[in-house]
Amino acid sequence: MCHSELHKVAGTIKFINLQVNMPNSIQPGDGYTVNNFGGAASLSIDSPAVQFYPDIPLTVQLAETGKVYVIPGSVNQLIPTVGGTYIDAIPRPTISVSASGYIILEVSRVAGQPFPNSPVIYYSATIPSDTSSKGYFNLASVTVTGTLATGLSISVTNYRSPYIGAVSVGRQKFGGSATYHWWA
Repeated sequence: MCHSELHKVAGTIKFINLQVNMPNSIQPGDGYTVNNFGGAASLSIDSPAVQFYPDIPLTVQLAETGKVYVIPGSVNQLIPTVGGTYIDAIPRPTISVSASGYIILEVSRVAGQPFPNSPVIYYSATIPSDTSSKGYFNLASVTVTGTLATGLSISVTNYRSPYIGAVSVGRQKFGGSATYHWWA
């Protein structure tokens, strides 16, 4: 970058050119190239442009053989856990699966504490029924064929909408009436 200044020295005006060396803060990466020449830089975007498709929170994905994991997300602004580890931890926690079943999101009500309390995600062979203290949401079904010895094949069907970024749950109970949980 060139910077020009006018200076008055002993009644005469002098024009001074200053060359300023500024470091380039643009660095090359996937999908684009940076070329520096002289005091300028050019940015070339590869064609076609690199596409980014964000993962959908709280969807179930295949991990290594016999395991799945859940994309990080929140339930009423709380991060769920798998086996006591938050799902946004690194390395991400996995859920072992050896038979067809369901990946369940469980929320609990603990007296004197805000609802929900400590959302948990786990594998279950069946979908549990809601109780007055626990609500359950089926995140995905998991279909398993074969065995670890013969070669395990797992497919996952997610039930969450791809347009919802987080899960909200509500709980309603009046006196001796049944408890209702609703999910959005």
